[in-house]
Amino acid sequence: MLKLAWRNIWRNKGRSVITIAAVMFCVIFAVVLRSFQVGVWENMIHEIVGNNFGYLQIHEDGFWADQSLDRTMDLGAVNSEELLAVDGVDRLIPRMESFSLLYHGSNTKGSLVMGIDPAVELPGLQLDDILLEGRSFSRDDSVIVVSEGLAKYFNVGLGDTLLFMGQGYHGATAYGAFPIGGIARMTNPELNKQLVLMPLQKAQYMYNCTDRATTLVVAVDKDSDYEAIGAALKGSGAEGLEVLEWKELFPEIIQTIEVDMAGGRIFVTILYFIISFVLLGTVIMMVAERQREFGILVSIGMKKTKLAFVTLLENIMLIMGGAIVGMAVVKPVQFYFKYNPIDLSGQMKEAIEQYNFEPKLYTTTSFIINLNHGTIIFIIGVLVSLYAVVKIMKLNPIESMRS
Repeated sequence: MLKLAWRNIWRNKGRSVITIAAVMFCVIFAVVLRSFQVGVWENMIHEIVGNNFGYLQIHEDGFWADQSLDRTMDLGAVNSEELLAVDGVDRLIPRMESFSLLYHGSNTKGSLVMGIDPAVELPGLQLDDILLEGRSFSRDDSVIVVSEGLAKYFNVGLGDTLLFMGQGYHGATAYGAFPIGGIARMTNPELNKQLVLMPLQKAQYMYNCTDRATTLVVAVDKDSDYEAIGAALKGSGAEGLEVLEWKELFPEIIQTIEVDMAGGRIFVTILYFIISFVLLGTVIMMVAERQREFGILVSIGMKKTKLAFVTLLENIMLIMGGAIVGMAVVKPVQFYFKYNPIDLSGQMKEAIEQYNFEPKLYTTTSFIINLNHGTIIFIIGVLVSLYAVVKIMKLNPIESMRS
């Protein structure tokens, strides 16, 4: 029967090619749509979370709820060796993060101040890679690096001085004056508007937090399971500390992803309905063209069940072929837009940046998406093919031969 089904497929090459092409393009459209949606979120999480804030952070217990400098951790009391011994932990990155009011001339602006050691920072804060002009600072330096948007707001350049005023540890006044040594472009649009980077020791001194830090970012090994690492950290050397995953740190990102994914699923469902009618049309066309053939085969003694099975097998082979070709053809498209994203411009760019996302459209290269949508469309095709089975089982040979 398999041989008979294969021969029947190529008896009418035009119809077979149309069916395969219909399935192939259905798979391509569904995969491309979902790949762009998932790819944008993957890139956003990688850039904002993975490269800037880290997938795991350690704070003094209760800091994230209050975020007061009075809840900074004493670095000398942290059992760093035990934390680093956890499988998958690459390094611990201390940071001093707080807010300050900046002054330059008659202009003022609230800003996020982050004291870092650029030698051990995550990729998004390695200054040599993000500087537009000027230089980075060393551990003992006295210059700062400001984000591009902040430099434009104050209309300042290299060598200009910004004044800082804020509140430090245990209510102490935090103030200072630092020259601008570099201007950087941050991948996160929100950070690019308000971030000031300074040497960790200078930030600790300004906020009266010597040998203290607000955050220990846990840099994990590539392709490690950060959830498993987080669970291990909580039970190893983290007494009096809170270990938080990025999903706990930024729940608004999760909510936005869930809303967007729900909208995407609705759109894909509509696409599936369209695909179903396209495939149904090809099956109806096939049945109509072969009415006389079916009538003759039944009249000469072929059982309807066997004829229906052969016809179903034909459709399964065509649909499977179309799905496999579609999954294969769309793969280069996924890889191309993964590394050559579409740059948005105009009002679309401004709208995307308002949500603090990079205005670029990436795709994901995950084969799971191809497999999922190929399988769904294959199942739809098989269900639609049952139309031919029903028509054959109800077939009247005499009327069919007359048609």
